[in-house]
Amino acid sequence: MAVVAFALAIVKPAEIVQFELKSLDFRFIARGELTPDPRVAIIAVDDDALSEIGRWPWSRDKIAEVVDKVLGKYGAKALGFDMVFSEEQANVVDEALRLLNQNVTDVYGDNAAGHMQWLKSQRSFGDVDAVLEGTLIKHRDKLVPGYFFYSQAAGAPDLVKSKLEEEAALMRSLAMTSSFSKEALHSLPHIAAIEGNIPRVTKAVDAIGFFNFFPDPDGTVRRIPLMVEMDGYVYPSMAMQTLRMFLDWPEMSVVVGDVGVEEVRLGPLNIQTDATGSMLLNHYGPGKTFAHYSAADILNDRLEGDELKDKVVIFGVTAVAVLDIRATPFDPVFPGVEAHAVAISNILNGEELKRPPAVEVIELLMVFFLSLLAGYLVYGRPPAIQGLIIVGLPVIIVGTSQWLFTSHNIWIEETFLIVGVLLTTIPTALLGYIAESRKRAFIHDAFSHYLAPSVVENLAKNPDALKLGGEEKHITAFFSDIASFSTFSEKLTPSELVTFLNRYLTAMSDIILEEKGTIDKYEGDAIISFFGAPVDMDDHALRCVVSAIRQQQRLAELREEWKAEGLPEVHVRIGINSGPMVVGNMGTNTSMNYTMMGDHVNLAARLEGVCKAYRVPILMSKDTYSEVRDHVAARFIDRVRVVGRSQPVDLYQPMALRIDLADEQQQEFRAYEKAWSLMLHGDYKASLKLMTKLYAMSPHDGLYEVMMARLKTYIHSPPPDDWTGVFNLKNK
Repeated sequence: MAVVAFALAIVKPAEIVQFELKSLDFRFIARGELTPDPRVAIIAVDDDALSEIGRWPWSRDKIAEVVDKVLGKYGAKALGFDMVFSEEQANVVDEALRLLNQNVTDVYGDNAAGHMQWLKSQRSFGDVDAVLEGTLIKHRDKLVPGYFFYSQAAGAPDLVKSKLEEEAALMRSLAMTSSFSKEALHSLPHIAAIEGNIPRVTKAVDAIGFFNFFPDPDGTVRRIPLMVEMDGYVYPSMAMQTLRMFLDWPEMSVVVGDVGVEEVRLGPLNIQTDATGSMLLNHYGPGKTFAHYSAADILNDRLEGDELKDKVVIFGVTAVAVLDIRATPFDPVFPGVEAHAVAISNILNGEELKRPPAVEVIELLMVFFLSLLAGYLVYGRPPAIQGLIIVGLPVIIVGTSQWLFTSHNIWIEETFLIVGVLLTTIPTALLGYIAESRKRAFIHDAFSHYLAPSVVENLAKNPDALKLGGEEKHITAFFSDIASFSTFSEKLTPSELVTFLNRYLTAMSDIILEEKGTIDKYEGDAIISFFGAPVDMDDHALRCVVSAIRQQQRLAELREEWKAEGLPEVHVRIGINSGPMVVGNMGTNTSMNYTMMGDHVNLAARLEGVCKAYRVPILMSKDTYSEVRDHVAARFIDRVRVVGRSQPVDLYQPMALRIDLADEQQQEFRAYEKAWSLMLHGDYKASLKLMTKLYAMSPHDGLYEVMMARLKTYIHSPPPDDWTGVFNLKNK
């Protein structure tokens, strides 16, 4: 997807470009308004001026009067026209002569010829173009008439196209100093036809300039062309020419290379443009951000003496009825004349928006590598982290973009960076979500039959807690089996046996699951389970032992029920051991089971069988006892070496939670431990005496009978002198 993002940044689809332009507008709004250069002002033919002076267009002598007062009386340094004088204004004397000529004899009789001759002698008074021409000549080095050009001949009127050679001849001396490569001519906008001023206007001044705008596809003015090309010559805009006059006529030059405009200079000023010679406007605010002076106030001498002194002035129409309105990021009804003022102020202060070629190259690289980085950052991360990255990276991009825009007037196309981030992060996150959902479904299917629902839910939410294939974990193994199952099963029909076992297994399994245990498997009447996997538990040993105690308590209740129903009484043996074991999905690719294996598993199984030898319901190893001794009261049973294991193990019988243990029981446990200690040290008779006493107190405790029989044997056939108390079991 990073490659796709990179390709989009190169191709620049119109939809993404349009979104980027809107985001650029938002950057203007977020930055807020700025104060423009106070040396730039607008002379406006506004609605008030039309109401006071009359409808537009005004007579050329009125225009001349405004210009003369602005540059003369009020002392402006340079003036640019955002208007064109493309046709001669009708001479009112000529119009009077035409009308009188139709019926002059009827009006003047024999004196008609004399009157007509006199009227012709007054013709110069009706030539208002001459008045304007005279004013232009008077201030020729301070003002720039504007003109409009057509970039395609197909859209130009025939009359305009027919005057192209004449207009070109008049303009040629006004071209910029330029340097072209052979392939560069097509980089700049091309003049196909000119809607120019009448020749007497063009010849009366030292400079002219075009005032075209090229709005973006959405109609918003964000840039202004500073130059155009015709017949190998480069011609500057009205704004450039006016600024040149204001700066006392510095040299104006352009270098156009193979990829477009490379450098535009106006004296000491280096102007940033795009490849076509257009400058990105750094708008200061909505309409009338610049100082506006009504042309009516100029004509009627209502300005203070120095309001326009030494300023650069753009003379144009802002009246709504004339419709010279543009859309900008700040204002949908922005006066077109003010856009030229924005350009001049930008250039004067080096405030134009910048997109140097280096920025475009860096953007392309950033689109690719940031997309890769974003995809890497979300891959395999938790949803919260993914969401933070998916939202956070675009926020960082927008923040950085806004900072560059506000502090350095640099425009970076943040939309392509954001698109690149989203193209890699969202699909990656979605694919991860799908994979995670499948993993959760697998976990649910795999564990729902032998894990508590809460444990399954926890695993589904945190699948990383499960490592499929096998891992070593410190857990507690549980083995249980019904004593003499074969004997009592013979007393039941198969149907009764199944019903009985289901009832028993359900009761025992419910307790295991309530204690968050994992049921490994059922083998007939046997239950094999473990605690501490697949979900880690710090108290796995305690939960396992509590589960065993609760099962024996529940069995006591069930025995009463079964007895009342005429069913056999059932006793269950349980073996427990804690230690490192391997747990995981074992089996084949098509059939597997989440199970445990290892030496400590085997020991737990052996302890279940050892219960029979000591006639106790539960046995746990010392490893388990050391983990639960603070919470569970247990009595020491013996030190044995089970079949198949060389290392001896101390056996303990969990009796109850410590908070539930009676003092009498505690005293009995200590008495037994004393008797066992006497046996260990070879005082078998004293040990037998104490064991006999304990048996008399608890005749139903089979452990005492077992130990009494062993002590009687030791009295007649004592163990070796180096005996360590280990009893070697011969049966599993």
